[in-house]
Amino acid sequence: MLLVSLTLVGAPAVALRAFCAGKSCNEEAEVAAAVPFCPLPADLRAQIVDGYREGRSPDVLAVTNTTPIRGWPMSPYVADSNRVPLWFFGSGVVPGPIPAGASVDQIAPTLAAAMGFDRAHPEVRSGRPLPSVVRNGAPPRLIVEVVWSDVGSAFPRGQAPWLFGTLEPSGEAASGDATTGSLPTDPAAILTSIGTGGIPAEHGITGTTIRSKSGEATAAWSGDAPTSVIATLADDWDHATGERARIGLIAPDATSQGMVGGSWYVEHDEDDLLFGKREPVDAASTLIGEGFGVDETTDILAVVLHGDVSKMDARSKALVSTVRDLVPDTMFVLTATGSQQPTSGGTTSVSAGSIARHVDDTVGARVVAAAVPGGLFLDQAVMAANDITSDDVVRAMDATEAPDGTPLFADVYPGFAISFSRYC
Repeated sequence: MLLVSLTLVGAPAVALRAFCAGKSCNEEAEVAAAVPFCPLPADLRAQIVDGYREGRSPDVLAVTNTTPIRGWPMSPYVADSNRVPLWFFGSGVVPGPIPAGASVDQIAPTLAAAMGFDRAHPEVRSGRPLPSVVRNGAPPRLIVEVVWSDVGSAFPRGQAPWLFGTLEPSGEAASGDATTGSLPTDPAAILTSIGTGGIPAEHGITGTTIRSKSGEATAAWSGDAPTSVIATLADDWDHATGERARIGLIAPDATSQGMVGGSWYVEHDEDDLLFGKREPVDAASTLIGEGFGVDETTDILAVVLHGDVSKMDARSKALVSTVRDLVPDTMFVLTATGSQQPTSGGTTSVSAGSIARHVDDTVGARVVAAAVPGGLFLDQAVMAANDITSDDVVRAMDATEAPDGTPLFADVYPGFAISFSRYC
């Protein structure tokens, strides 16, 4: 009876569209064009979908127009913000170009192949091994992953003389045109993609700030934050070897922990997590002196660098040289998390914080809990108390103008619109 009723109700509309009675066809086109998120280019939509997970991502997201927003790497100018270098070199690497279209979620499965390690449940991860990058044979004693945080491929080659002047001519397996595989290019999200071999939609660490277990906006990998939905390569390997493998991380802070995880298995030994301002060469030397790379069980050491490109290049050079001297049988991988500063046609930029203030002023309450790359977390309690909806926030952002009077955003949409993107 329900189906018959719906058919009868829909029949007049179907007939009107069939004959384009009145302005029904024009109205249908206008409604379709107004659907949030769907008007964006298909490739851009796909990367945003891969970077989104319901319940953890911002409540309202937006793609910028021609005026850049500092710390808001979501724009039609994707090529420069999420392009990253990707280099494999050292023990067990087959020299040659990395196939076009490589993404950072392929790093973990490629390293697993080099280790001769078959991870369980590959269907939960998007990443697949890069072909012809590693050779069959004895696995390396040590794997060192070096990641440059908050930088992509769009920097002058002269800023990285070691990378392009020494490493590139050596003929290692390399690509200057790999991608993060998702948007936004938030370091915590991309580092977890590198560590797990899955995209943020799969692992759930969608950014440096995510929705906490209690519903608040909190720092990724903090005590109140939900952990990764899938295990990292380091988690699986440590478990598979009966915790004989040594796992280490040298990084500025705990939001980088997605490189190695450490919380997936209940019975888990203590990994060597070194956070804070440390000289990476000294820290790596100390860990090697404590047993990294000393036996046939492959150990994994991740190093996250941050700051000026030329300084990261110099530190990477020193780190690689030192590790090679201490453990010659080491495989290295070097990549980056992508830039949080999108390239755009505009010359004047605005800050993400100013967007949050504008929204609060427009809706008449402090509803923005956090402004993050690509979107806003909203305070649900404040919204309920003031009878404010996410649609009110969308309209406030949609009406925002850039300093030159043009629309600041190309599209603004609530997070749930991404969940329905398959109907676009």
